[in-house]
Amino acid sequence: MFENIMVPSDGSKYSDKAVELAIEIAKKFNSKITAVHVIDEKTMFPYEKLEDEGNEILEKIAKKGFKAGIEVTEQLITGDPLRDMKTIAKKANVDSIVISTHGRNKLEKLMVGSVTDRVIQTFDIPVILAK
Repeated sequence: MFENIMVPSDGSKYSDKAVELAIEIAKKFNSKITAVHVIDEKTMFPYEKLEDEGNEILEKIAKKGFKAGIEVTEQLITGDPLRDMKTIAKKANVDSIVISTHGRNKLEKLMVGSVTDRVIQTFDIPVILAK
């Protein structure tokens, strides 16, 4: 367990906390991190802008990991975060996930975010929530 930790990030301050926690766990267990950013396939924004933003988010995570001596693999994916998160985890061969309780959606501040809720309900690997 904790050989390959998946940490999805939307670049929000909440997901930054999940990244920090994943790095701390990775340091303690000599793990690697798979950083994931999903561009929602249903978006109405220009793909190139979202791709650039996603690459910046992943690069930031990789730099934090590098500073901590952690190997980070970056995964930029276009899909449906609710539908595809488990598939992403299987393809990346992760054995645990650290995910924030909330994302960018301001309406989700009162409850667990929809993607996080889906991960909790469907994953059969350890899920660690960062608040």
